[in-house]
Amino acid sequence: MSHLFESIMQYLHGLAAAILIGKVVLLSFVVAPILAKQLAPEQFGKVVRQLFPAYYFLGMGAAVVGLVSVTALLVIRGTGPALSAAGIIWLIVFLAESYCRSPLTPQSNAMRDQLKEQESRGAVDPVLKASWERLHQRSLYLNSLVLVGGLCLVGLAS
Repeated sequence: MSHLFESIMQYLHGLAAAILIGKVVLLSFVVAPILAKQLAPEQFGKVVRQLFPAYYFLGMGAAVVGLVSVTALLVIRGTGPALSAAGIIWLIVFLAESYCRSPLTPQSNAMRDQLKEQESRGAVDPVLKASWERLHQRSLYLNSLVLVGGLCLVGLAS
């Protein structure tokens, strides 16, 4: 019975890593570029605002499954460097996804709304624009971190 449980935990760990990598690759390299080409900037912004909470929630869910499966495997097998590293990576992924979902995305959206309002009046606050660009850059870095983390998880599993 414990061999079956261990196999299920290994499967769930691999599935969580696959979902994590798949969501980042699909949105970053397929969905977003297509939407950016096909939609007007205003429509693109509305669609992205609908996508991102679910996108980050999916990453958080994958991270929870990954953490639970790694914890179970640590209990079954005992500690080991690969499993311990996987647990740390899953924790980092969970924290990054949680931070991006809230507070980063709501802050970014609020700043973007302020910038749009200022643009409509013809005067944009350069400090606000720089702040929004930093938040946007941070989200890109964290998204890249999550992708690299997922790829490392696959490497650790093999």
